[in-house]
Amino acid sequence: MTVVTEPTGPEPLGICLVANVAQETSHGDGGLEIRRGLRHFAPGAKVWIAPPAWGDGGERVNVAGRRRGNSRRYMRIVIERRFLENFRVRGVYSPALVRALAGVEPGEEQRLGARFLWPQEEAERVARSWNTPTMRALVDGDHRRTHLVTAPPPPELELDGATYHLAHFNARGARYSAEPPPTEPSPTTG
Repeated sequence: MTVVTEPTGPEPLGICLVANVAQETSHGDGGLEIRRGLRHFAPGAKVWIAPPAWGDGGERVNVAGRRRGNSRRYMRIVIERRFLENFRVRGVYSPALVRALAGVEPGEEQRLGARFLWPQEEAERVARSWNTPTMRALVDGDHRRTHLVTAPPPPELELDGATYHLAHFNARGARYSAEPPPTEPSPTTG
């Protein structure tokens, strides 16, 4: 995934990870409340993602985008990554967008450097990784760690030589148990 610029066009100020707000987002207890887009961004809105600034594994991301409605200005907000889709790498050409990603006022962009833009190789790697649907999984007996599995979750999970069986899952994650699922009695012929 290489960013291509026109030979006669302007050079980008840097590289950034871009995504769209999901058409439907799940909220509330068990993820049962479905909404169109997010409170601040319309469904399908393009948002620009700043590189991670804290160590939560990228579950929450700092984004800049145009607010829902008819806004011309960029706003910056922290949202959960699960509300985004279609991750890709694009060039950044707007100084206003760089200021929004960095959270600075006009005229202060000289002190920014490139820390609010991505190195291209890292952005491409993250885009590939985040485009693979995953969900959090808890394993009975291992409550200290959260595992990532593909979405939808596989019926069995192999960890440290042991097999765990899918016990429950919803929009928020999956739970695995060492106990095998109950078997239904086979119908008897009579």
